[in-house]
Parts: sequence; C-alpha cells; structure tokens
Amino acid sequence: MIDLYANISMGHENDWEVIKNRVIAAAQCNADAIIISKATPHLTIPEHKKYVSINSKWGHLAYIDVAKKSEIDELTVRKFNKLTEEIGIPVIWSVTDSQAVTWVKDNTNCENVKVHFDAFNDYETWDMCGKVFKTTCVPFNIELLPKFIANYYKAKTVRREILSVYHTTIKFPPTVEELNLSKINSIRSYDKDVKIGYEGRCAGIFPDCAVVFKNPDYVEKFLGDPGNDFNESILTPTMFYDFFVNMNQLEIANG
Repeated sequence: MIDLYANISMGHENDWEVIKNRVIAAAQCNADAIIISKATPHLTIPEHKKYVSINSKWGHLAYIDVAKKSEIDELTVRKFNKLTEEIGIPVIWSVTDSQAVTWVKDNTNCENVKVHFDAFNDYETWDMCGKVFKTTCVPFNIELLPKFIANYYKAKTVRREILSVYHTTIKFPPTVEELNLSKINSIRSYDKDVKIGYEGRCAGIFPDCAVVFKNPDYVEKFLGDPGNDFNESILTPTMFYDFFVNMNQLEIANG
C-alpha cells in the first residue's frame, strides 16, 4: 500500500494547541507519518523580504521577526516529541538549511529527514542530512541527484530503506498543466532502488490522489485547520480523511 504523510507545518505559528490538534487529526485520519518543518529564517528568507512589514497575530512586524516567532522552539518540540511518541505516529522533519539540520538532531530523536523544497539547490544541506540521519528524502533535481546518490551510498549498506526522492511543483497550488507527473517516471531512471514520493500541492484532493496510478511509495498532503483560508492546498481533517479514502479506492482499482 502507498503511505500517506500529513504535513502539518503550514501556519502553526509555534502554537502548541494548533500543533497538538493537527497531530491528533493526522493520526485519526490514518496518516502513516507526520511531516513538520524546521527552518532558520535569516538563512532562508530573501534579503528583499526580510524587513517588509506584514500583519500577524503579534501585530505588524518585519517578515523575518514573524518567521522567527513562528518557528517551533525547544519548549514546543519537547511537547511534540512526547505526544507523537505516546500516539506512536512516525515523524519526518523537513529542513531547509544546515542549521535546521543541527537543531533537529539536537532536539529530537528523529531518524528520518526530508530536505525541504526551498533547499532545492543547497547541496550542503542534502549532504549533511545524508550523513547525520538514517533515512533521507530529497527533492528531484537532475543537477544534484546523481552526485548525491553516488556519495550517499558510499557510507551506506542498505539501499531502499534509506533514500527517497520526491517530486512536487514550484507553485502552491499549481495548475493541472504544471503538475508534470512524468518526472515521477524520471526518478526511477536514476536509481531503481530509491523510494519515490510525491508532495501534493494541488487545491483539494484531486488530482493529487490519482497519483497512485504512478505507483509512488508515498504521497504527502498538507493538513491544516477548519476555516483556513490562506492556501487552498491545505486540507482540513475532513478533507484529509476523504483523500485517504479516495486514494485507497484508487489503489484497489489499480490492482
């Protein structure tokens, strides 16, 4: 069966009640794992955006200050670690930079990490993840992937269980014309043993759930809160469960 991952990172603003409710919702919706992001704002936010004033729950602040306040901190992550361990749901940390890699290593027991799409061309982060964590998931990048695979396997003895490559889109949400799902087939040409993933950014549940016909190892969708209106790619718990049901029906239809 294809695994379904729930990315709970969008707009939680380091609010423990929001994060807790999303973790519980993901488990109730039969998610096989939770994905949550960690970034270092001063490294990841472009210079021309850092000091632009934006509205937030803390009032009007510079973009970088809002981003810093929104990052999960040490107090929240301790609660997060405890809850996910009690529930028994696996966690995959999505990291954007090398400092975020170090933070996850120091503050969690996570062995599974994903290189965030924002780190698309940051080979240093890719390489660090490959060396620090047991399993690594990287975005499909035809320039970096061959080099990364070659270096990654030098220090590894098991193959399929330790590396996966995912396809997604630049836009959030994309149009159907921008999905370019043929890239999923291209991933297999680089290494037949890697796990293949798809990060779905489409609005709603279609056509992302139909990606099961491409036979990936996992599909990832964003899980948020009822009443969310800042990105239609983020599913409410009810929509996420509908995605789970439809994906399973399509798997059965696909044999």
